[in-house]
Amino acid sequence: MLFPLLLLLLGTFDIGIAMLAVNRSNFAAEAAAKCGAIGAAICASPAQTAAYGASVVGLRGLDASHFLVTTAECGMYVTVTYPYAGVVLPAITLRAGACYPTG
Repeated sequence: MLFPLLLLLLGTFDIGIAMLAVNRSNFAAEAAAKCGAIGAAICASPAQTAAYGASVVGLRGLDASHFLVTTAECGMYVTVTYPYAGVVLPAITLRAGACYPTG
C-alpha cells in the first residue's frame, strides 16, 4: 500500500516541477524575443539574446545553447528546448517558443 501512494506522491511532485519548467521556459522565450525585438543593447545579436534568455529562465542546466533566435514574419522568434528528467517521469524534451513583432 505504501509503494503506490509514494509513487503517486512523487509523480504529482514531478509533474508539478515539469509544469514549472515549462512556465519558466515560456517566460524566458517571451522575454528574450521582446528584448531582441525592441533592440535593447544587451540583446544586440542573436547570441546575446540567447544569453539574456538563459539568464532570465532560472533553470538548472538550461544555458544559451538551448535557445534558438531567428527572425520570422511575426518578428523576433525565440525557441527553447529543455531536456527534463524527472524522478518518476521518463526523460522528455520540453519546448517553448515566442514571437515578438519588431519595429
